[in-house]
Amino acid sequence: MKKILFVIHRLDAGGAEKSLVSLLNSLPLDSLDIDLMAINPNGIFRNQIPDKVHLITASRELICKSEKITSKRFWQYTNIKTLLIKVACILGDRLRSNNSKKLKSRGQYDNDIWKSHIPDCKNEYDVAISYMDGVNYYVIDHVKAKRKILWCHNDYNKLEYKPEYDEKYYGKAYKVCTISDICKKSLVENFPKLSDKFEVVENISSARIINAQAEMHKEMKHANDGFAEDRRFKIVSIGRLSEQKGFDYAVEAARILKDDGLTLGWYVLGEGPLRKSLEEQTKNSSVEDTVKFIGVRSNPYPYIKDADLYVMPSRYEGKSIALDEAKILCKPIVVTNYPSVGDAIINGKNGLIVDINAQSIADGITKLYNNENLRKELVKNLRQEDCSNEKRVVAKFLELLK
Repeated sequence: MKKILFVIHRLDAGGAEKSLVSLLNSLPLDSLDIDLMAINPNGIFRNQIPDKVHLITASRELICKSEKITSKRFWQYTNIKTLLIKVACILGDRLRSNNSKKLKSRGQYDNDIWKSHIPDCKNEYDVAISYMDGVNYYVIDHVKAKRKILWCHNDYNKLEYKPEYDEKYYGKAYKVCTISDICKKSLVENFPKLSDKFEVVENISSARIINAQAEMHKEMKHANDGFAEDRRFKIVSIGRLSEQKGFDYAVEAARILKDDGLTLGWYVLGEGPLRKSLEEQTKNSSVEDTVKFIGVRSNPYPYIKDADLYVMPSRYEGKSIALDEAKILCKPIVVTNYPSVGDAIINGKNGLIVDINAQSIADGITKLYNNENLRKELVKNLRQEDCSNEKRVVAKFLELLK
């Protein structure tokens, strides 16, 4: 029985986190001995970790490295030593030269300071897997394993990391997995000497799990967020409230739609650093009755199932799990034209692809709002499409473990 370690930052809402939980629930756990180190194990996905997966605790040093100095959890775990290291990272980054910043991102700079202070993982493994950018360094530097697999969950060109620094880490890995052909192309462009190491392993989307959970309406009905009672044309979007996800475009699109006389409710599921500014934008745009930021839901699928439309206004993506989930639930989709969108959507057949701006998003929504026959056609085509990749992804992943 192979002994496997997964490492991830947290078990809170996010595409990588959701993908990992789905993968763990799809693997043949009777034939694998799996440890999971979540640096912050608290979050909506913790209760979805299978009982046969062993949660192991990260070291104090790794926790303090990963948490912001302003977070409550940092102060729960810090001591004099870790506090001094944290302060040194913050001050050192502010004083860095421009040349240093060109060679190392903030996270890479912090890693160089912390790595001699972080203890090695006590256990040894057949395979150690960093399932998210950022913990790649920990798995390479501090885990003893016969084989190490790293993950890049986005277009590398869109990340803050510097390839000059990451090349030596990627070079020590058995494989570096990413989630789409576009993302693999980005890695090959940045690391041409390592091109044979890169593998595409899509984020797992299980129709079996998603369709079952979409029927569980209890949390939605008791959430007091107004969604269940809303009788307007309902839009759902899901994602972290960050610049990448483009919800500022969504708010502006909602203003355009309201000015055009459309009556709808747009519900955004997610949390993130831009929540306050986005809520202020809804007030300034007089669409607080239209756009509702309702936070994270452990089970978002009843919301998607009961919506009239799924909208994704992202500036960029690797391969969106939420988009695949909306396809599995056969929702009409409006999505922006980021580079890898063609991996999931054929414009006019299983969704509408629009330009990355508020007016285009509003135009796409208006087109589907006013055309029920087009919505039905998209749904019909989605029902004929096999949108679940569970068996294929599990087989590809198990091949990597051999």
